[in-house]
Amino acid sequence: MNLLIIPSWYDTPDNPVRGIFFKEQAQALLSYFKKNNINSTISVLALQYYNIRERHLYSGLKKISVTKENGITTVRARLFHIPKLEEINLRRGASYLKKLINYTQKITGLDFSLIHIHSVQFSGIWYALSGLKIPYVITEHSSAFFRNRIGKVEKKYLPRVFDNAKSVIAVGKGLAEKIQVYSQKKVEVIFNIVKDVPFETFEHLKRDERFVFLSLGYDIKVKGFDILLSAFAKFLKNDTGILMLGGLTEESQKILQSQAEILGIQGSVVLKGRIPHDEVYKMMKQSSCFVLPSRFETFGIVLAESMYVGRPVIASRTGGPDSFVTEKTGVLIEPGKEEQLITALSEMRKNYFRYNQNEIRQYALDTFTANVICDKIYKVYCKLF
Repeated sequence: MNLLIIPSWYDTPDNPVRGIFFKEQAQALLSYFKKNNINSTISVLALQYYNIRERHLYSGLKKISVTKENGITTVRARLFHIPKLEEINLRRGASYLKKLINYTQKITGLDFSLIHIHSVQFSGIWYALSGLKIPYVITEHSSAFFRNRIGKVEKKYLPRVFDNAKSVIAVGKGLAEKIQVYSQKKVEVIFNIVKDVPFETFEHLKRDERFVFLSLGYDIKVKGFDILLSAFAKFLKNDTGILMLGGLTEESQKILQSQAEILGIQGSVVLKGRIPHDEVYKMMKQSSCFVLPSRFETFGIVLAESMYVGRPVIASRTGGPDSFVTEKTGVLIEPGKEEQLITALSEMRKNYFRYNQNEIRQYALDTFTANVICDKIYKVYCKLF
């Protein structure tokens, strides 16, 4: 089997964590194939969409780049989006993707027997319109289905994308329900891979020790950071703790700093910018609990990563986290409900000793590790041959 993976977004020099889970899954699959003596190759083709108004930012970069990354030939290219010309944009994308697939086959010397597309917007639509007949599997990740961000022109192609796929996968049960409307095929749920790290046991915090709530993200509205700060301020009226928010843009840091000052909690809030992926686990180990009160979340990989280091979580029922957060691993609240979040913060602090860090980690190992997820993905592939 010669597998081509086509993600709808991927890492770039200026954003090395963008689509990191696509990259980690590709590398994990290659390791899985080698470990199990499966005769298969993997290549990656990332055609990324940019607004044409940003073209000056990329004038010094190659239009197409080819690299070898951990044994995987990776082709990166970019396509500029022209506002208000959606049908033309999709047709341009389809034509260019077709050329790039042929180009990737030429430089690798491979005839691809299967394509794994990540997200319908836009790689899925482009491929469906390309006219190519290589069988494909599609995994959906995008919160656009929850946020009404699928355009009218794009929406008319969704049944074609999903019904022509050999298999349709979603990373959470809520997302599966959303896309099932457009697909005659049964949508299967397979979680994202979470990269494992060595585990160090920690004693449970004592009541008088510093309690650190951690959250990571860059979109204030989507991740619910505005509500989180407000809820944390009310939590502090009866308790103590630190709230650390990371992965923020400069603009987001300024907005949240201003909100913290207005609430009078700036001394208990730590704001950090973009964090290298290998630093994420270090921050999680330094925290007591991970909080992600998102308004939209199709999976929530940072929640799973936090479980890997034995940390309980607080998350919202958005169709993603509620696919895997249990009573033994954390607390679920309704999205946008500040009072529920205040209660969750207080209950987490009060009942923290009830959570067993080793059990939380074992649950994560049984649910998200590369071998578990790759085994499920490979079984999907095997059904096609």
